[in-house]
Amino acid sequence: MNRYKEIPTLLSKVLLGGLSKEEEVRLRAWRGKSVENEHLYHEVIKRGFVEKKCQEVSRVNIVDGYMNVIRKRKQHVRSRRIKRVISIAAGILLPVIVVLLWVGTEEEQQVSEQVARVIRHGELKAELVLADGTKRLLGKEMTDSLFSQQGANIWVQDKGLNYLGDTSVVAEVHYNILRIPRGGEYSITLSDGTVVYMNSESELRYPVKFVGNERKVFLSGEAYFDVTSDKDHPFLVELKKSVVKVLGTSFDIRAYEDEDVVMTTLVRGKVAFLSGDKKVILNPGEQGILDQTGEMEKRGVDTYLYTAWKEGVFAFQQERLEEIMKIVSRWYNVNVFWENESQKEVTFTGKMRRYDDFSKIVTMLEMTGNTEFEIKGNNIFIRER
Repeated sequence: MNRYKEIPTLLSKVLLGGLSKEEEVRLRAWRGKSVENEHLYHEVIKRGFVEKKCQEVSRVNIVDGYMNVIRKRKQHVRSRRIKRVISIAAGILLPVIVVLLWVGTEEEQQVSEQVARVIRHGELKAELVLADGTKRLLGKEMTDSLFSQQGANIWVQDKGLNYLGDTSVVAEVHYNILRIPRGGEYSITLSDGTVVYMNSESELRYPVKFVGNERKVFLSGEAYFDVTSDKDHPFLVELKKSVVKVLGTSFDIRAYEDEDVVMTTLVRGKVAFLSGDKKVILNPGEQGILDQTGEMEKRGVDTYLYTAWKEGVFAFQQERLEEIMKIVSRWYNVNVFWENESQKEVTFTGKMRRYDDFSKIVTMLEMTGNTEFEIKGNNIFIRER
């Protein structure tokens, strides 16, 4: 059977309760083929679907006629008679309605392809600023290259920078800067072997070679640190208003300029999170939070939710849509406009792949409730449906 006839018929039977076991298998297979198919299925079985779609296709006379019959019958006929009329109407109307929605979905898929050409997911890219002001653009097409700077040999690879220490004595500390733009990510291995995975719209200032009793770097944005253990030389990450002090550990820091809080999430080891005279000690599975008033607290968290980005995944648990869109907009380099402030409070739980087309991200988020996204170029307008 042609899919334009088969799927609308199966969806109609779901509402009418006449789906056979064989048809259930076919429908389940179709649902599993894509997020869009699953989204369409849930739209169809939503309460009030028929009346909503009838309003949308009110120019079709048969729809108006049967809906008028239903409304009149509801006023004068017992419930079992109402159900019978609705069933008869649905038998005629649902295939028509679902076909219209099905064709609309086909058009939406074409739109999704257009969106993917305009809005692209992030990729490996960064800008390296050397101590003398020289700038180098880095990206995934970079071929392996090696150049020297006082205190280190820098190996530029397709996936990141690697500072290979040399044996020369360095009297003066030279700092480099690694900047990650919106829609980018990159990694760097510092001279002590510490690996730093950097997220979009972030900046790390670090010495070409660590000198002295401590290892200090400066961060703005978000990064995941896998610090090489060295008890004699503590590792410090200095932020705008706080410092994270470690010996050897793995943790994530999120400290964006446009956000109200700074968060340090510990995966392994132990860190001290300090701000002024305030201090919290974090153990694995704990997160330290510094708010804009200077107050600090710690709490137990699922660290995966705060580190999954490093593995190419967005992971959220009852997260507000406003916070989600901050993260998503940096990665896809889009601008977000809220037409209804109430939509900022909508929550979402689930996982999405960072390298999926933007349209798939939108489809997942729209399934949470009555939120609607409108995409115009690189601008995203969010409203109540």
